[in-house]
Amino acid sequence: MEFVKLVGPFGVFFIMFALGLNLKINRFLRVFSKPKNFIVGILCQIVVLPIIGLIIINYLPMDKEFQIGIFLLLIMPSAAMSNYATRIANGNVTLSICLTSVCALFSFITVPLYLNLFSNFLYNYGFDLQLFTFSVKTFLFITLPVFIGIFCREKFPDFFQKYTFTLDRLAFILFLSIVFIAIYTEKNNLVSYFDDVGVTMSLILVLVFLSSFIITQIFIDDVSSKRAIRIEALLQNGAMGFVVGSLLFSEIQYLIPITIYALLQYCFLLFYLGNMKIKS
Repeated sequence: MEFVKLVGPFGVFFIMFALGLNLKINRFLRVFSKPKNFIVGILCQIVVLPIIGLIIINYLPMDKEFQIGIFLLLIMPSAAMSNYATRIANGNVTLSICLTSVCALFSFITVPLYLNLFSNFLYNYGFDLQLFTFSVKTFLFITLPVFIGIFCREKFPDFFQKYTFTLDRLAFILFLSIVFIAIYTEKNNLVSYFDDVGVTMSLILVLVFLSSFIITQIFIDDVSSKRAIRIEALLQNGAMGFVVGSLLFSEIQYLIPITIYALLQYCFLLFYLGNMKIKS
């Protein structure tokens, strides 16, 4: 937990900076020329996923720490890894990058507001959350580096085009390091964590994928965009969840659902990529 508190914000800052380097203005314009796919993807991320969390919390008995951890997980932006996974799946990479970036850019608004709503109206539990202060912190280590990355890519295109691939790989390694070091520090308790919420997090994974699958089947026409939106919904930003959770809570129990989901989501992703014969 102390590692996440000390190193996590700097790690997430670099990850978000690398994400911004991949975002070109013309990509935004291309996506917004046909906005339906983008709107469906955004709604899956910021509306459908929190609703799934609330359903699970209301209908499955569990400790309040796990309930809060689940909700925190499902209001996070998608992981930067989703862009790589979309590329592997021959999905719409431009749409994936735009969805990840926009969710990250506005997370300094959406995450605090969702937590405040959850605390005051839905759960009757005090987070000791100073909305403005928390929004500023979220903006500084999540939203600001994306803007810096976009600016650097536009201002120094030749330099960053040359090194974007290397920086992407460093960001990916850093992302995995934050997640797995956090998991390693709790390795002795990992089996008991699976006993506590393993089944619940597996159910959430299935519900998230089925929801995004059904929605994209109904509203999206091209296969590549369907794959991008499904992967965006499936892969949540575990590193960011660890950092935000460590800023709010001192007990590891709040981060257990994020830990379990961070492990399971990539297993589920491999299963999905291995069954890409399901074309629609």
